[in-house]
Amino acid sequence: MNLANLLKPGSVGVFYGRHSTDKQNMETQLRNAYEFVCKYDCIIEKEYLDSAISSRKKDRQQLQNLLSDANKNQFDFIVIYDHSRLARIPEDHDMLRLTLSILKIPIFESSTETLYDSGDLILAAVKDGVAKYELDKISINTKQSMETLVANGYWTGGTAPFGYAYHTKGSEKNRQFEQVEHEVILVKKVFKLYLEHHGFASIAKQLPSKSHRGSDWTKDKVKNVITNPFYAGYIAIRRKDPGRHNAVRERKDWKMKESPFIVPVIQKSEWEYCWDLYSNKKKGMRNPKKFKTSYLVNGLLKCRKCNSYLKNKDQRTTSNQGRVYGERVYYCKHCSYKLRADDVHEKTIGIFKTSFTLEKDKIIENIKMITKNKIEEEKKKLKELEESLRKEKIKLFQCNQQLEELFKDEESYRDLIKIFILIKENIQESIHLIDESNDEIIRNIDTLEEVYLDNAIISFGLEALKNVSKQVQVNIRRLFLSLVDEIVIDEEGYIEVKLKYNLGSTER
Repeated sequence: MNLANLLKPGSVGVFYGRHSTDKQNMETQLRNAYEFVCKYDCIIEKEYLDSAISSRKKDRQQLQNLLSDANKNQFDFIVIYDHSRLARIPEDHDMLRLTLSILKIPIFESSTETLYDSGDLILAAVKDGVAKYELDKISINTKQSMETLVANGYWTGGTAPFGYAYHTKGSEKNRQFEQVEHEVILVKKVFKLYLEHHGFASIAKQLPSKSHRGSDWTKDKVKNVITNPFYAGYIAIRRKDPGRHNAVRERKDWKMKESPFIVPVIQKSEWEYCWDLYSNKKKGMRNPKKFKTSYLVNGLLKCRKCNSYLKNKDQRTTSNQGRVYGERVYYCKHCSYKLRADDVHEKTIGIFKTSFTLEKDKIIENIKMITKNKIEEEKKKLKELEESLRKEKIKLFQCNQQLEELFKDEESYRDLIKIFILIKENIQESIHLIDESNDEIIRNIDTLEEVYLDNAIISFGLEALKNVSKQVQVNIRRLFLSLVDEIVIDEEGYIEVKLKYNLGSTER
């Protein structure tokens, strides 16, 4: 096609340019475009420039402005440098061609001096395909480059996480992260509060106003700190899900590597523990009441005389002057005795602190061994339930078939139909109960795998025993549940801790 027929002298056009990264620029695109229009004695009146924006991005502001102005007939033609600057995905090209064809505004590629929409469908399809291939190739190369950087512990780009500043020292690959002191203080507070089992929103409220680089903290900002292994000294990519607001992908999708260029804020084990709390809370696998209780041995403490579990009760009251009277107790309702909860906790913790004869690694190994055995037992129960469910579904199918036959002569079999409907309801209830049991066992297996096979959880419990405080009681509670089979006690307060495996003397 003769471009002179479309580019009349004096025609007024606009230029659209785009590049993907900060390292690219518009100079080549602009120079080439202006040289092109000069040949035809036309002018470029306005430039629409989307800088450092991927062609995949749907909301390119300058492209939207261009299309809006095109609808107002503000120019005669559009110049682009080449096909790929406008779009790379064939569907996007089709949309743009259709839109501008309706408006009767031609688009010219200055690099090849051709019409963007030449009318040749085969040529257009080939050009779109090439652009898509180039985009995929760029995506693959970018992905491989980022993985290479991460594999060597290098930063992959972007804004430094809160608590750090990014500075150049020597070559580009040796750029270092330096801690920002006043921000790191807040990061440490965030992790401390989370380890004490405060939620994201609660933590955000406890941080100073405007202390997150000039803005207030939100639960999303707290989440970004807690879920980022950067604070433990690790670079990670593919951590965020771009399709959902502030969503974090599963760990199996990440690429993660320790970096020699990061001074960590917390230990890796601490971060793993926080991640465990986050991921299991997200899955709904943890019952907070099971772990988060001040009664550390609740559900484990049994009466030596009657073999029943002791109950707990808070008998404390507060006077008008703020004085606290009474105490928390464990009591046996059959044998009618009470024991101070604090005394029971102190004795139990004392046994753990002084009587272990195995090293921490051996304790963890034993916990994992018994946990794996429990998981196998739970899986056997699942198989039994699956067989029961299969039989009940067969019964339901047969019952439905019988009802279908009876309904063919409803008047004659009305009473029998009522009986079969009751049978059907009973079968359905049985299926429902089996499904509930099945779900409960699956949750138990998930908890065993995610909680009691986790080194960080057990390690934190063992460390918590060294320095007992309110903040670490949840960790101790979780340790007791993983180690202890039962704790036997008498009315004199004599305690025997029965463990799931031998770790040493356990009497006091």
